[in-house]
Amino acid sequence: MPVQFAVACVQEVWSRWPHILSRTYGAAAIPRADGDIGRMNRVTFGSAALIAFAVAAPAQAADIGTAPASKVPLTAASPWSGFYAGLGLGSRATRTDAVTNSETIGGIPQDLADGRPTGASFDGLGFRASSFAGFNWQFAPQWVAGLEGDIGFADQSTKRQSQPFSPGFTAFPLPRDSLTVKTEWDASLRARLGFLLTPATLAYATGGVAWQRSGINSICVDNGCQSVGYSPGVISASRTRAGWTIGGGIETSLGGNWFARAEYRYADFGAAPFTISRTALINPAFSPTTDDFDLRMRTHTASFGVGYKFGDPVVAGAPAAPMVKAVPIAMSWTGPYLGLGLGARALQANAAAKSQIFGGAPFRIAEHAQPFNGTAFRANPYAGINWQFAPKWVAGIEGDVGFADRTATLDGYPVSPAFGTFQTTTDSLVLKTTWDAGLRARLGFLVTPATLLFLSGGAAWQHDEVISTCGSAPCRRRFSPSPPVIANAATKPGWTIGSGLETALGHHWLARAEYRFADFGTSTLSISRTGTFATSNTIDTFDVTLRTHTATFGLAYQFN
Repeated sequence: MPVQFAVACVQEVWSRWPHILSRTYGAAAIPRADGDIGRMNRVTFGSAALIAFAVAAPAQAADIGTAPASKVPLTAASPWSGFYAGLGLGSRATRTDAVTNSETIGGIPQDLADGRPTGASFDGLGFRASSFAGFNWQFAPQWVAGLEGDIGFADQSTKRQSQPFSPGFTAFPLPRDSLTVKTEWDASLRARLGFLLTPATLAYATGGVAWQRSGINSICVDNGCQSVGYSPGVISASRTRAGWTIGGGIETSLGGNWFARAEYRYADFGAAPFTISRTALINPAFSPTTDDFDLRMRTHTASFGVGYKFGDPVVAGAPAAPMVKAVPIAMSWTGPYLGLGLGARALQANAAAKSQIFGGAPFRIAEHAQPFNGTAFRANPYAGINWQFAPKWVAGIEGDVGFADRTATLDGYPVSPAFGTFQTTTDSLVLKTTWDAGLRARLGFLVTPATLLFLSGGAAWQHDEVISTCGSAPCRRRFSPSPPVIANAATKPGWTIGSGLETALGHHWLARAEYRFADFGTSTLSISRTGTFATSNTIDTFDVTLRTHTATFGLAYQFN
């Protein structure tokens, strides 16, 4: 309609042009020569066209202004399709159990069913850097499938003192001897399936095959090992183990070709066999000594990453990708909110002996420490308030309470790590962690109107319980301890710091991924018992150092 109207205007102006010239400038203004007519044709046609489109423009603008939005066709563009690559930072928590299957000393098989502890935990946690690459295929307006591979690097080791062989070995419990489990690089190849919560935010599940490089280091150099001449003193072995992994995450566009992600994955690598065998050069009665044990390993990996998509960019709410209703860019982040989070809490704890009073007199002890690490799934409600004090800046305060039940047990030790062991599973030292809480300030930057990157920090509290059990027949018979079970419960204050990513799913709903580190310092505990063995109390004092690493995915409703 506007184009036809413009053409009609041009024709009308052209037909009346001589008459317009004669009335305005007189008869002399009318061109006579052919050259003049040609030049005039070019000028007057342009002038006529200009006048015609000047007249037609308001009509066309009126046409656009009154056209309903439904007249704009939806395109079939797939902005999430294509190759991508990126880098990630995070942590890897390892759940590792060593279980002795058989043991021979001097060629004679030992009875592992005599009540001795044949298993021990070698859980640990390390920071992890990773690179990833993959391909996405947006096969439906809100569905994205893909394939991804990654490789991660984390150098983490957990050492248990007084174990020159495997957990079932009963002789020479001396602190300079040790067994260490170490994890190094990991890799995976996974399929992905994601759902677009908004055009700029993808929630996805992932799963596939995984590999983990790990190894052991056995040291037998203390007095007991030297007295029989065990050789070699140090034994190391490594394995690359295949397993499976499953997890999920959230990705959000940062504008253009860049995107941010937060991801959690669980991996299971089954049990791998290891053997520690030594020859006794001095005392042939101990030659050879061989331990066969299995090392079962599972990992929890949490990472934050930034990636670059090759080809077409992913732009929040772009006209080329109107699959779902875009998040309003004028939304306000100001207001209170309430949410629920799910994730994991990795515990880094260490018990180190300080002193021992035996029969009223100080007893000399060697430096002896044991890890009480562990990982548990965690649920936490949280609430807070945001204040968007500048176009791209958001401040706030938030509190949460988390629930995770994790028990780490040191079998065979009835008091502290330095007290010694009767090698019975009915004696133990236990560290149990339950609820935690935090109150934090937050400061965030809006990388897009719908995506907030934030830092948080403040006060934290962790409730734990240390339980000492002297329940074995040797412990009861030798010491007649009272009480046989002692529990110390405490709520420890500390500090926490972390960061995360939060993305708006509409006016009110906010999805988040967050990592936090908390340090609850070192507390000193004393375990005191009376008994018939000594003329006075036996008092063991040791320090417990407690730190936690928490990864959480949450969904909140904002009241604004």
